[in-house]
Amino acid sequence: MSKTLFLFIDESGHHGLKKIQQEFPVFLLCVCVFDKNYYQTEFIRLMEEIKIKYFPNKNIILHSRDIRKWQKDFKCLGDINKRKSFYEDLEVIFKKSDFKIISSAIKKNELIQHYGPNADNPYSISFAFILERAIFLSDNLGYDSINIFVESRGKKEDERLFSQFQMIVSNGTFYVKPNKFKKKIKDFLFSKKKENNIGIQTADLIAYPIATKVLFPERINLAFNVFIFLNFILYYF
Repeated sequence: MSKTLFLFIDESGHHGLKKIQQEFPVFLLCVCVFDKNYYQTEFIRLMEEIKIKYFPNKNIILHSRDIRKWQKDFKCLGDINKRKSFYEDLEVIFKKSDFKIISSAIKKNELIQHYGPNADNPYSISFAFILERAIFLSDNLGYDSINIFVESRGKKEDERLFSQFQMIVSNGTFYVKPNKFKKKIKDFLFSKKKENNIGIQTADLIAYPIATKVLFPERINLAFNVFIFLNFILYYF
């Protein structure tokens, strides 16, 4: 029987190198990796339960920035007791869930210092890295195919990202040849926010805490601690 991995991708920070925001000079791609059947039959249900408990609406879109700032649909988290309970329940879900994280973080100032004007786009570097690791992981776990899901950002942005994806797959990388990418990756799909893609929302929740951990490793990072026990691969330049 064919086995499929679902990859859900989200980002934290901006990939541009011309104007670097010095308060957050990092770009990070985060990928949540699920077995297709587990994701569809178990994980969606668990995340819908926590949505209904706290908001209460299973169709609400979990958005990391709004949750952190207790704004819009998440004003209720301004209540410290409710916020504490929410993060505790989220931790329980992640502990009982079966998924992995692949993440690539680029410290943009260091990238420029090292490569100068020849520095590659941080998105290209990170994207190639996570696609390589997804191939390695699928081989190690015995999966036949990979489906990739990213959030739609608009027509031009989506076309640019898909072109980048096609370039990596067509040319291959130092570690993975083109035919390997083409054999394994069956779908590359854009998901609009209103489609309520639980996997992309999960990647969004996880991306920012990892990015801040890379930037400020000594700082207390309670959100990072929620999923530190998960099996994840982190690379950063």
